[in-house]
Parts: sequence; C-alpha cells; structure tokens
Amino acid sequence: MSRPDPFKAGATLSTKNSLSVTAANCLAAHVKDSPMNHARTLIAALAATASLSLAGPPIWSSDFEGSLPAEVSPGVATTTGVRGYAGLGHDGNRFDGSFLRSPTGNRVTITLTDLPAHDSVSLDFLFAAIDSLDGTGSYPEGDFLNVTIDGVTIFRESFANAAPTQFQSYVSASGVELARRLDLGFSGPGSYYTDSAYDMSLEPRFHGISHTAPTLTVSFIMEGPGIQSLDDESWAIDNLRISLEGGTPCPADFNQDGGIDGSDVAAFFLAWEASLSEADVNQDGGIDGSDVSAFFEHWESGC
Repeated sequence: MSRPDPFKAGATLSTKNSLSVTAANCLAAHVKDSPMNHARTLIAALAATASLSLAGPPIWSSDFEGSLPAEVSPGVATTTGVRGYAGLGHDGNRFDGSFLRSPTGNRVTITLTDLPAHDSVSLDFLFAAIDSLDGTGSYPEGDFLNVTIDGVTIFRESFANAAPTQFQSYVSASGVELARRLDLGFSGPGSYYTDSAYDMSLEPRFHGISHTAPTLTVSFIMEGPGIQSLDDESWAIDNLRISLEGGTPCPADFNQDGGIDGSDVAAFFLAWEASLSEADVNQDGGIDGSDVSAFFEHWESGC
C-alpha cells in the first residue's frame, strides 16, 4: 500500500520525558525517509533505548517475589517458598519461587486506582489449596474460597483436601486442576493431610466480569465455619494478573497498558506499517499519513 510521507500531513512531535533523546533524534533524522523505513527505524530506536514492550500487558500483576506491591493489603499473609508446587502449571504460568500464603479467615486485598476506560475485568492466578481444607458437609466443614470485586462475590466454592469422602463444591473447568490431594510439601498435623493446585486462569468465571469504575478492589479469603490456624490449613495465590477489556480507549494509549509513552509510538507504527484497522486513528476508512498526524495529536495532548 502506497502512503504519503506522514510528516507532510502536518504531524508535529515533542519529546516527552518518557521518549528517549535517541528516539527523538531518530524522528528528526528520518523525517524525509519513506514511511516504512521511518517506522522500522523509530521502533528499533525505541526498543533499544527504552526496553519497551510492544504488547499490552495486564493492568497489574505480581508473582509475589520480593517485596509485596503497594497495592496489596495482605492481612497476615506472607510470601513463602512454593516447595512441592514448583513447576506445576502450564507454559508461561507455573508455580515458582514464592507465593502469597495465608491462613483461612484472613483477607487479602488488591486495590487499583486511576484505571483507563474499560467494560470488564479479568483475573488470572494460580491457587494452592494447602493442608486440611474441609470442603462442605458435616463437621469439620466450611472452607470456601470467596473472591469479590468491589464487594460483590464473583466466586465462592469449597475446597477439600483432608479425605476423599469430603465434599468439594468446586468442579474444575478443563485444565484447571493441576494436582489433587498430593504431598506438595505442606503437611498438616501428621502426614494424613495433602495439598491441591489449580490454574484459575482457565476458570471462565474469572474472565469478562462487568466493571467500568476507575477504581478496583479485589479480595480473596478462605472463609466459613471450618477456619483454622496456618499450621493446620491454609491457601496461597501465585502469578496474579488483572486485565481490563473493552471501553472507549484513549487513542494515545495505543497498547492499552494504562500509560502514554514511547511504547505507544512503537506499537502504533507497527500497526500502521502492517495496515491494521486499529491504525485508522482518525476513522476515515483509510490508513495513511493523516492517521499519523491524528495519533501524535492525541499523544501530545495525553489522550
């Protein structure tokens, strides 16, 4: 597809703090180049000088290695080595290093603010059901994983490890169950009790949850009449990712990562060079230099 030089369409650029000097020099040096060469050179400079990701990551994530992020209110939960859970999971999402472990009855909360426009939210995480969780039924009983978003319960199911005769209300979706009643290194009072593991990124109930507010509060608690101390039963989460979908995005936040910086320039030019529909920023039905002008007007103004 033949395109005019984008900078003859009136695009103007200023060097924002997040765009490196080298990348800015690249813009000036290649103003007269063909659009394709300009795009490739700009992308290379951005990637080399700013280590920028061209893919839109989750709005927030943590693998619970090192210090806890400021957005996490753990109660009495602490990061603990994963022991026998190590390696359980699927490609790109496995238990490793440490996870956030909590006794039953303790609430872990993640609070996010200043979110971009969106229509729904999704949660992905690995869940460890540890020691003598008692499921649903006659005493001992009552260990339910309760997950809420802004105070509304989106998931509440019991988990049972202590004996095959106990009733567990949670029935795994395809691929979710990674291990069930195995010794994964967290023995309770004696060797009778075992552990279980689940990849909740494959549980449909955690995806596409209606949400539009600029703030988000996600909480996890194992609750019910059967709660006991950490040395008897517990639970943990690992590789927690929170993603937003839909909404009317800010055109300048081209990669939808919640920020406006050089990575959006790189992502835009990749889409523009490939003639992808999302590069039609001015919505005139074509992909040409006027879209470059429109994109940088939004980028300079911050939306």
